[in-house]
Amino acid sequence: MRRLAVLAVFASLVAPPLVRAQSISVREGADQPTADIIRSALAGPHVVRTGSGRLDLPRDSTIASTLVVLGRPTYLASRVVGDVIVVGADLFLRPGADVTGRAVAIGGTVALTTLGRVAGGTDSFADETYLASPLPDGGYALDYHRFRTEASTPVLQSAGLQGLLMPTYDRVDGLSLPVGALITLGPQALEIQPALTYRSRLGTLDPSVDVDVFPDRAIHAKAHIGRDTRSNDAWNYSDLVNSATTFFVGIDTRNYFRRTGGEGRVYGRIERPGLSFEPYVGGRYEKVRPISASGNVYSVVGRKDPKKMLRPNPLVVAGAIGSALVGAQLYDTAGVVTSRLRAEIERSLTTVTGTRNFTQLTLDGRVAFPTFGTQSLHVRLHTVVTGGDSVTSARYAYLGGSGTLPVVELLEFGGDQLLFLENRYLVPIDRIVLPFVGTPIVTLRHIMGSAGVKRLPSLEQEVGIGLGLSALRLDVTFDASGDRKTKFGFGLSLTQ
Repeated sequence: MRRLAVLAVFASLVAPPLVRAQSISVREGADQPTADIIRSALAGPHVVRTGSGRLDLPRDSTIASTLVVLGRPTYLASRVVGDVIVVGADLFLRPGADVTGRAVAIGGTVALTTLGRVAGGTDSFADETYLASPLPDGGYALDYHRFRTEASTPVLQSAGLQGLLMPTYDRVDGLSLPVGALITLGPQALEIQPALTYRSRLGTLDPSVDVDVFPDRAIHAKAHIGRDTRSNDAWNYSDLVNSATTFFVGIDTRNYFRRTGGEGRVYGRIERPGLSFEPYVGGRYEKVRPISASGNVYSVVGRKDPKKMLRPNPLVVAGAIGSALVGAQLYDTAGVVTSRLRAEIERSLTTVTGTRNFTQLTLDGRVAFPTFGTQSLHVRLHTVVTGGDSVTSARYAYLGGSGTLPVVELLEFGGDQLLFLENRYLVPIDRIVLPFVGTPIVTLRHIMGSAGVKRLPSLEQEVGIGLGLSALRLDVTFDASGDRKTKFGFGLSLTQ
């Protein structure tokens, strides 16, 4: 018994301090938006870590609920099933970090890594924080403190990183290098971001303007006007992943067309603990025209391959398309099941010559939930349903190749009807922890999908297995019918 008592005392000294949910309260600044973030985190299953000094969360660990850290610089490489909220310090995401919710730093910044995943995105509130005061019962009261006033925001400043916005790379534009400025009018009332984008293959400067009205309020609006290159296939890979695969292996998973015009939406944000729902209405007007792909964009391999960089874009009929938009987006991390869903209905008002009015539903969703131990199931759905005869080809979507149906040729199937469903079952090999890359993950996959014009053809079905190490995953995929060749490849697990 004496030995057990000594061990209990020792464990209490070395274990990270945990604070019960009811022992933390926002005492001053309860009306601030960041207070809602803290309260939402504390309202559901969570752990709270306090103390002093650096907090390291290693790659081979899992936190099964939302994590709240008070006053400690946090270095996160582990898996967190929920949100990560750091108050009064910085949050450093390390290779291997896997957060199913959001990563938020209040009173600090979130340092990103390309070798990790944050499903709900990141937010940094460096100009404000909450000072934690100990209470007699062992809990903490949080008092709001702001480092700078709203008046410190200049009317005109450079956007992005010293005026440079996120560049992209693809087989039709080459390097797209945008630069811009940010004009702020009123306290969080109106943000205007004019930009110019240089496209190396086209040798043109594309102007654009993005407008945000009351971006931090429940009722807000966003609009984009300009000339650019557009794709209906951007849902598959993020811009970062698509740029990397284009440059290094010559695989561009999108088809493109040029457009001049704009679109805008008015949103109504409804927030609950762990839940965000934004319905919206809007409109779009654009003049579209086709763009070629002639293989004169550099890639490490595949530059002259007709199935890679030399692959042509399906031609779109030039003309003007005007339409009304209605939709909603949902983000839910309130429980162990995390989900992200976006649905949009487009009803054409005018369309290009030779086609008729159309109504198109686009639905994109992600759902993930734990199963046994550290294992989890991830489901991805994307579907396009279109009503109307002679639908313009500028509203076609495509499937096939890397990221969708690996056994099928790249973007082999296309049309105004599309269905794609992928189930991934992740099995971490917890007993193995390798230096630098951490725990290997075995992925079992079942994929089905098809696309066509006016009707949906028979679904292609594929099964596969993959082995993931850090951000890389080696895959082997089989055609369920046995009619197509087995495909070997690799994938990237980066934040999208």
